[in-house]
Amino acid sequence: MANDARGSHRGALARFSYWLAAITVAMLMTLLAGIGVAAVLGRQGATGDWSRWSDVGQTFGVLSSIISGLALIAVVVTARVQFHELQRSAAAELSMLHLEILKMSINDPELAEVWPAFQPGLSVESNRQFLYANIIYQFHWTSLKLNRATDEEVLGSMRYLFTSSLMRSYWVAAERARSSLEPGSPEHAFAKKLNDLCRDYEAAVATADSRRRPSMEAPEPVRLAEGTA
Repeated sequence: MANDARGSHRGALARFSYWLAAITVAMLMTLLAGIGVAAVLGRQGATGDWSRWSDVGQTFGVLSSIISGLALIAVVVTARVQFHELQRSAAAELSMLHLEILKMSINDPELAEVWPAFQPGLSVESNRQFLYANIIYQFHWTSLKLNRATDEEVLGSMRYLFTSSLMRSYWVAAERARSSLEPGSPEHAFAKKLNDLCRDYEAAVATADSRRRPSMEAPEPVRLAEGTA
């Protein structure tokens, strides 16, 4: 994934360089064409020709100014687009680095101890599972932040993941870490939607358990009344 981000970064620079070179070549060709026409007229044109071509030259000058203005606008727009692409590439590289760091903590229990525990008294196995669940969450949030997936796609995927009790347990345990999110920020709004999803699943599971529990309980034995044959 980090290689993909670096490839996107290089691709953005290549596209910017291509368009800048194309605009520069077009402007130079226009300038050289004007100088060539002036040179031909200087050798072969009569006085009347110069008068007529003077009017044409004025028109050509206006057109040249328009072309130069359009070229400048194209450069500014292209630079602005490429700047945003470079920003997205840098954000993608930083997010991938974060995920790589989390992967290291999963593979090495000693590195996992560097991260604050999700819950007091959490076992090593459960902590590794929660770290993995955190990677899943970070992947979904990064995909949404970088416009790699739509809001509906990400929520649909998380809705499926919350069918796992471990994923829901992680989300509840990580509530303290999410409390540091700035209210009104994009991630805070995204986390709020996931809170609602997790709460709905927990309520559905609790309802299903309450309906299933009476049928699972053993019926009380029937006691015969004393004195019956």
